[in-house]
Formats: sequence, C-alpha cells, structure tokens
Amino acid sequence: MPLPDYRLLRGSVINVLPFQKIGDHYNIEVGIAGQIYRIALDVYSTLKGSPKFDPQDSSAVWDEDRLLLFYMDQQYSHPILTTLLQTAEGFTPRTTLPSSLHLDYVRQQPALFPLNQMKVVPPKQSDNDGNDLNDDIDPWIQKAMNNSQAEIFVFGDFFNNAGEAHPDPRQYFNPNPPSGIHDVHMNQGDSGSEEKNNGTGQDGALFLRFIGSPDTWVAMFFRFQNQSINTDSSGNPQAG
Repeated sequence: MPLPDYRLLRGSVINVLPFQKIGDHYNIEVGIAGQIYRIALDVYSTLKGSPKFDPQDSSAVWDEDRLLLFYMDQQYSHPILTTLLQTAEGFTPRTTLPSSLHLDYVRQQPALFPLNQMKVVPPKQSDNDGNDLNDDIDPWIQKAMNNSQAEIFVFGDFFNNAGEAHPDPRQYFNPNPPSGIHDVHMNQGDSGSEEKNNGTGQDGALFLRFIGSPDTWVAMFFRFQNQSINTDSSGNPQAG
C-alpha cells in the first residue's frame, strides 16, 4: 500500500544534525511561522544484519543489503519548480498537491533527473570505513541555514512522534520537534522489508531554493539499490 501520509514541507532551515552525531540519519530542523519540524534523510548504506535503529524493536536488523544511491544537481531546472513556488509554506498533503508534485522517479515527464547517473554510497564497515553523504549534503544545508533568502522543499512521509504508539526516544534538537518528514527517497520498487510502502507518485526528494536573479536551485534524490526502476501501476517491481 502507498505511504501513509505523503506530503510536501516548505520552510526554512534553522538547524542541522549530521549523521553520526545521533541516530542513523542526517537530520534537518525546519521552521515555519514559529513551528518547528524535523527532516530525516537517509545518508548511508546498510548491510544485511546491521541494526535498523527501530524504536519499536531494538533487535530489528535489515534483511538485505540496502546500498544507497544518490544524485544531486546544483543548478537544477525543471518545470515542477514553477509549481513548487505556488505552494504554501508548511505542509501540503497528498490530497491537495498538484498532480505534477506527486513525484515519480520512473514516470515523471520530463524526467526529474537521469536515474542512470545515481552514484552508490559505499557501506560503512565495522571499523567505520566507508562513506556517507554528510560531505555532499552538509555544505548546501549549512548554506541554506545561514541564508535568510533560502528555502527548503521536502517530499516524503509525514511522521508525528506524539501520535505514535512507540515514538522515537532520541533527542535530536532542543526543543525536539515531534513531527516532520522521513522516507525522503524513492518509495516504489522495493522487494525487501519496505515493500509495504510501495506506490507510484509518492517519491521523496529535497530541493533548496536560493533567492536571486535568477534563483538558484539545488535538488537531491535518493533511492536504494534493491528498489527496481521497473515497476507496475501499484509501484511494485515487475519482471523484464
């Protein structure tokens, strides 16, 4: 079934917590009209048997290798940007998003980005060798945080710890936003433990807008190597 609550979040970057400081994501704190939210970005590859950091199950491990693939465009241009600027600050739920903002890595026309140019992020080994995306992402997020003329737009699944039966107990920021966006990656074609969230028109992505003449846009796209780019109308992988 599709993601429970696919949304767009538009706001300003007010704080960051790079991966390895806490938890297992690169975390971004976003502010909108006095409200704060958290964005959780997958920035590293996991190996089969490694911890899932699941607050509902401390013993949970990944059932297969999930190598992260990443693509960033530092001079992004696409027709959806015009539509993005027409959205309101804060959250826009799936039901009121224009159809062109139901992002789809596979079906979008024109294509959001060249899928075949995504790079693999090597997994970290037990001795902590390997890479993550901190070095790729952090300079741009820091730039947005320190620029009052910058905005962030994030697509993914809404979460709210206050309404969860098993909330994430980690303290990311102070004060700690109880809600925000996660699953900021392709959300179809999965055949592993995340298969339950497969669907079309619900892929995650992150966009930064630096206001100028003209504006500069940076776009970031994420998917895992076990997510097929050959999917059916339900977002499930198909043969061929």
